[in-house]
Amino acid sequence: MDGLTPVVGYNLAIGVVVTLELLYLLSLEESVTAYRRFVLVTVAGLVLAVIGGPIVELVAPQLVHWVHGAAALLVVYGLYDPVTNDVRTTEWERVLLSEPSRVRRPAEWMTPMDDEILGALHGTELVLTPAVVAFNTGFSRKEVNRRLIELADHGFVEKVERGKYRLTRRGERYLRGQLRATASADAETGVRG
Repeated sequence: MDGLTPVVGYNLAIGVVVTLELLYLLSLEESVTAYRRFVLVTVAGLVLAVIGGPIVELVAPQLVHWVHGAAALLVVYGLYDPVTNDVRTTEWERVLLSEPSRVRRPAEWMTPMDDEILGALHGTELVLTPAVVAFNTGFSRKEVNRRLIELADHGFVEKVERGKYRLTRRGERYLRGQLRATASADAETGVRG
């Protein structure tokens, strides 16, 4: 062990800062991690690289390449699904291309499924049935129907006719991060909270 050289100290300091930033980003986007475990795998790989690398370099420099290799495997596995041979571009696009200042703030009554349902309605800008939304999100029709009723009660979607829904302006504002979905916001607009 050579001790804490300026380079190792710098790497360690940068690693701590980057790790804190990643954890802060994850704490803001709770709904992303609830159903997308690959985000956590990727972040674990990044944290292992930026923190584990300098620590191992300080304690056992001969193992630093093993730590970096394990970190790289975690990052790759988070970005790529080897079972379906699929690069997770759509999922990461949803996570990374949203402006951090516009991170959604779901209300207590909301579930991670609600973001998926609202996203499916937003992506098409069509009037959809619960069966179509369920097919495109991978959830059961019964559960999607329950959540659509709840979202309609709070003004995020509207029932156009029996069994057909579309996104409202309120729902669009929520998806853009311009609306904080809280009980006080519901009381201001007169929507049930």
